[in-house]
Amino acid sequence: MKTAKFTKLERRVGHIASRQARRQLMEVPWDRFHKAYEKYIRWQAFVLWARAVVELDGCAPSWLEAILRKRCPGFTEEAARSNKVEPLGLQLLAWVHDKVFGFAKGEGWLDALVFYGFRDTRSLGYWAYWEHCDSEWGKRRPASFPTFVQWSRTALSWKLHGDVSCAAVAKAVEEYLAFEAVAYWLRPLFKGAKVQLPPHVALELRQESPSLLEFVSRETSAAYEDKSRNWQRLFNWGKGHVLSHAKKNAWLDSVLRQVRIHPLHVRMVDYAAFCRKSGLANNALPYRSLRRWQKEAQGYVRASRK
Repeated sequence: MKTAKFTKLERRVGHIASRQARRQLMEVPWDRFHKAYEKYIRWQAFVLWARAVVELDGCAPSWLEAILRKRCPGFTEEAARSNKVEPLGLQLLAWVHDKVFGFAKGEGWLDALVFYGFRDTRSLGYWAYWEHCDSEWGKRRPASFPTFVQWSRTALSWKLHGDVSCAAVAKAVEEYLAFEAVAYWLRPLFKGAKVQLPPHVALELRQESPSLLEFVSRETSAAYEDKSRNWQRLFNWGKGHVLSHAKKNAWLDSVLRQVRIHPLHVRMVDYAAFCRKSGLANNALPYRSLRRWQKEAQGYVRASRK
């Protein structure tokens, strides 16, 4: 059993890792990080699939060795020469970090890639299914092993929370992230005195969702004493409309938890804070389009501390 002191230490280490990952994330343009992030999640699935096969017999069958030689050139030879006692699956993950993502390691943002990649909704599905295979294959050996494509497809349909699949949660996360971009773009209009929506903003909102335009028009023109609370009402609208299915079926919290740890959410929150501090959120300036706000948020980087 973990002691309270040990649990407190774990939280402290996790908090430090989170801050470090966030700092590294914001030092890389989103387009570059996102491409590596998607690639990392796919490689993580490949490693878990190979690990599930290898750990059943303690070694890689010949057909898997052939796949590893083709997909991971030099790895099998390197593993054969190695004196490391760690499982082949862990050696493969280390090889992926060094060889496939060596550019991120060299530039100092591999930790962010690993931190957010391991917490992605799809990664949770891969890990959950790997644990299932690790348990069930040991009890009853499969007549034939699934290919990587078959294995990863099954993992994405694996149930994460009750009857909801990993793929369903991942889709809901993406949809809510798209809504969050709109919400953070609109935030300057929800502070200070009541305002009239700029025509181009109203047009973009109408294209996004007529019901959203109606809500935003009503809220921004109303006289509320606490405008920050008014802005939070926009998120309540999003939960009720964008995530209505998740809310109705009691897995809303699961989606929001995954949203909060998603690197795009972290980036949007950071960029919105930068806009407030730098004056870019000043309503006296021409109000930027949603597309421009998203482009600037994705391109925004902090100066490296190196």
